[in-house]
Amino acid sequence: NNKSVVEAESENSKKKIYNDEIINNIHHTIHDLRAGVVKVCPQCGEIKPISSFKDDSLITGLGRFCLKCKRTLSAREYVSTIYGRREGLENELSRSDVNKLSSFLEYPERYATGTSRAKEKTEYLESIKHKFNEEQRATYKTARERFEVAAETRKEITIKKADYNVVLKEALNSSRSVRIRYKGSWRTIDPYSLNKTYVVAYCHFAQDIRTFRIDRIQGVELADHFSADKSLHTTAQSRLIEAPSYKGDGRYHLRY
Repeated sequence: NNKSVVEAESENSKKKIYNDEIINNIHHTIHDLRAGVVKVCPQCGEIKPISSFKDDSLITGLGRFCLKCKRTLSAREYVSTIYGRREGLENELSRSDVNKLSSFLEYPERYATGTSRAKEKTEYLESIKHKFNEEQRATYKTARERFEVAAETRKEITIKKADYNVVLKEALNSSRSVRIRYKGSWRTIDPYSLNKTYVVAYCHFAQDIRTFRIDRIQGVELADHFSADKSLHTTAQSRLIEAPSYKGDGRYHLRY
């Protein structure tokens, strides 16, 4: 009987040690998951070191599946089959492609900014349009037309803005007032200082010196000659220098 009791206690002790080890392992695993040291692969269900998910081709640097599962999936997707099915996924949109297309279809005008990033995105969509299904192709065609109209309008506006600078320069050199459309309303200004970005002028509406951003002017008309106030020249020059770094400290108002 004593022997049986000793064996039972020994067995219980072993079980306790085993259970403690399992609990410790669980605690360590939870800690590692929270710390981002390990990750669960949704394909195989295994918990693996974060290095097993490394993928430099992705922005985050980490893939959803572990490298082993990814290789297996790639083999399934890209190996040709005896049933004559497509070889690979070269004619099928990826999830990333679908997201890019959806974003463009939703609001194509925002891609008409002329930036290199916007240009890169639109060129990429053009390069994969052969993968679109019939419905996607039709919607993309409409969105592309909207994009091209917006891009052309922006180009015209850019040319106009350059013309505004010429008119403002002429007004400055000949001491002529200018009527400008700014933030939806017309006002008359007497320009005292000017560069490619800002014009510093006496605003008849505000009855004070103001700094205006030229790219926000929506219309320009030359007006009558004005008698320049020499005291405003110095003020205007200092305003022009301060304009790019102005942070609203209350010293003066910028109309932009």
